[in-house]
Amino acid sequence: MAAASHKPTYCVGIVSYRSYADLSACLESIGNQKLPPETVCVLDVDPDWAHCDQREALVERFPWAEFQDVPNLGYAGGANQLVHWACGLASTPDFCLLLNPDVSLEPDFAATLACAMASQPDVALGSGKLLRPDGRTLDSAGLEMPRHKRPRDRGSEQLDQGQLDQPADVFGVSGAAMMLRLSAVSDLMLAGELFDEDFFLYHEDTDLCWRAGRLGWRIRYEPSARARHVRGWRRAQRFEIPEVVRRHSFKNHYLQLIKNAPARELIRDFPVIVSWEFLRLGFAVLRDRPVLGGYRQAAQLSGRAFHKRKLLQKKLRAVDRRRP
Repeated sequence: MAAASHKPTYCVGIVSYRSYADLSACLESIGNQKLPPETVCVLDVDPDWAHCDQREALVERFPWAEFQDVPNLGYAGGANQLVHWACGLASTPDFCLLLNPDVSLEPDFAATLACAMASQPDVALGSGKLLRPDGRTLDSAGLEMPRHKRPRDRGSEQLDQGQLDQPADVFGVSGAAMMLRLSAVSDLMLAGELFDEDFFLYHEDTDLCWRAGRLGWRIRYEPSARARHVRGWRRAQRFEIPEVVRRHSFKNHYLQLIKNAPARELIRDFPVIVSWEFLRLGFAVLRDRPVLGGYRQAAQLSGRAFHKRKLLQKKLRAVDRRRP
C-alpha cells in the first residue's frame, strides 16, 4: 500500500451494458483526471453489435482504455471480474475505482478520494459527492441505514446547498463511483466473491458495504471529490425500468438482510421493519405486481444467503479474537 506521503495509484474499471453513448463522457472525464489512472478497463457485457460503429469510435478516441467482451453475468459478476483483473495487474495499484458508464468525474475526483483513503489505512471503500446532471441536485452523498433496514442514498434528490459538505464515515457508498482498497479484497470476500453474484444487479454495493462495516473497515465520504451521475433508476421513472430488473432489486433487499443484519438489531427494530414491509407489500400488490416474484426468488436463494451469513459470522469471530 502506498504511504500517505506518496501519490497513491489506482486503476479504473467500468461495467458497461449497451452504454456507448454514456461511455464517451465517462472516459473523457477519466482522461482529464489530475491524477491519471495506471490503466483503464471497460468490461463490455453483452456487446451491442448493432451499434458497433459507436464502440469502434470509442476505441479509436480512447486508445488507452482496454475493452474486454464478456458474457452478461450482471453487475455483480462484471465487477468481480474487474476486481480480479485489478488484483492481477503486474504492478497492483493501491485502489480500483469502479464506475458506472453514466458517471462523469470532475478533474480532481480521483486525486482527492485516493489521497484521502491512502492517509487512512482502515478505510476500505470510499466515494465522493454525486450530483445529478444539472449539477445542483444531489444524487448520493454516501449511504445511510434507516431502522427499516433498507439502505438509501443520503441527500438524494435534495438541492445541494452545502448541507452535506463535511467529510464523514458513512454506512456505505454507491457502486456508481466506488473506490476500493485492493489490499482489503481478501478480507471482504465471501464464498470466493467480493460482490454477491446471486444479486445479479442492484444492492450488491450495499451488501458489500454492510459486510465491510461489520468486519471493522471504515467507509469514507469525501464531498470535495465530485462527479455527476445520470442514474437510470429514479423514483419518478420507476415503471420505465424493466420488470426483471425491478424484481432483482426487490429480492436483493431480503438477501442482504439475511446475510448481514445482526440479530440484536432485527429484534430492536422489529416493529419498524414489519410496518415497512407491510407498506412495501401493499405498494407491490396495488402498483407493481411484477415484483412480487421477488419473494419467490429470495426464498429460492435464502439457503445460499444463510450459508454466507455463517461464513460472515466466522470472519467476525476471527476479528473479535484479533482485538486486544
